[in-house]
Amino acid sequence: MRENAPVREIQGLLVDPVDGARPGALAIEGDMIVAAEYGPGYPDAPLVVPGLIDLHVYDTPHTRQHGVTGYLATVGTSAPGVVEEFLAALPDEPDCLGAHVEGPYINPEAAGAQAVEHVRPVDVDELERWLATGRVRLVTLAPEVDGGLDAIGRIVAAGAVASIGHTRANFYTTAAAIRAGARFATHVWNAMSGFTARVPGAAGTLLADERVTLGVIADGRHLHPVTEEITLRVAGPSRIALTSDLVPAPQEREDGKLLGGDRIGTALLRRVSATHGLAAAAEMASLTPARVLGLEDRGRLCPGFRADVAILDEALDPVETIVAGRTVWSR
Repeated sequence: MRENAPVREIQGLLVDPVDGARPGALAIEGDMIVAAEYGPGYPDAPLVVPGLIDLHVYDTPHTRQHGVTGYLATVGTSAPGVVEEFLAALPDEPDCLGAHVEGPYINPEAAGAQAVEHVRPVDVDELERWLATGRVRLVTLAPEVDGGLDAIGRIVAAGAVASIGHTRANFYTTAAAIRAGARFATHVWNAMSGFTARVPGAAGTLLADERVTLGVIADGRHLHPVTEEITLRVAGPSRIALTSDLVPAPQEREDGKLLGGDRIGTALLRRVSATHGLAAAAEMASLTPARVLGLEDRGRLCPGFRADVAILDEALDPVETIVAGRTVWSR
């Protein structure tokens, strides 16, 4: 909080992942929320939700206009030296929470849209250089690759999140990765071994383990609606982090193969809230990803939380995006 900073009051339907959606007024002083008071409804008032957090964004210039107040800039499987250059160029802005390194230590048979020509076994020296920068917050890897389980331990020891993705791991290897400290699943189901009656694969193992948070691209294209619904019902909002995997257009090849996502922030919130309600959708889009990164002051509309706020209209389209108390986008 900044001393003598002006107090801004925002009236509307306050959507808190824990307290639910109720009319009220939010007070912001400096970069902090200082009050959230509930009362009678306000005519024509906007919806106010915690700023959305996305752990998987390639097309980073298009975050603020979609209510995203925190994101991990993502770099994919690439030639040696590219990740170091990417980390050095991360934007110095309060909404850039660090980097997500997706690959190159993945299974080439599950590379998906990743550059298979740059897939390689774990290079411990390379990995340690990335982690030493302090800018890597999440690393996606396949635990079955040579050195995969050791890499998970190193990632966790450095204070970053080890995520399982682009993998053909079976139940036993996936379970071993979780025991080693992996706590996230990158776009669960996509580019991942699924399960059948007797073979749960990586996806089934991750879904069943309550220690793991699942990244879900809930854009209606990456998952069949039944698969998406089963995942959300089994895991629940506290274990689901809505992620975009947003890439610049085109998002798919001529043959229909998906190269990444085309919806982010409020577009995902709107779609999920239609079936699961606003509070649950806000939890999946804000509070849960905040917890994945250990950000205890994000994801709620409560005093003491950082003033990361998205203001929406009745159609859940963004009106204003506030990061650390400062308006960074408005229409």
